[in-house]
Amino acid sequence: MKITENNIFTVLSTANWLSLAVMAGLSLAFGSRAFAAGVLAGGLIAIANCYWLNFTLQRAMQLPPGKAVRFAQIRYILRLALIALAVSALIIYFKINVLGLLLGLSVLVINIIGVTVYISTGKGG
Repeated sequence: MKITENNIFTVLSTANWLSLAVMAGLSLAFGSRAFAAGVLAGGLIAIANCYWLNFTLQRAMQLPPGKAVRFAQIRYILRLALIALAVSALIIYFKINVLGLLLGLSVLVINIIGVTVYISTGKGG
């Protein structure tokens, strides 16, 4: 598949969901339920963060330059604060497996690296 700047978000989103499903399934099959729950929770947070960031940037691009910067900065701080609260609540109140959570939160990073390698080999771009 040829990856362009027009379809890169779609490719990355699809890869995120597929990777999360595979990672959560393997975690459940070869690990514990708590570890798989951590992977799933972390992956859902990472994917939601990605969609929220995309939405924010799309909206910011439609605003005048002075307002766009402020809009993006406020959303950035709000997004990070909500992620911090969600991760803290999962660890403190739900006793989620921290290693599983970290692995799940890495889904997006793993896929960005994978897409970058794919494009840099000349197969995707």
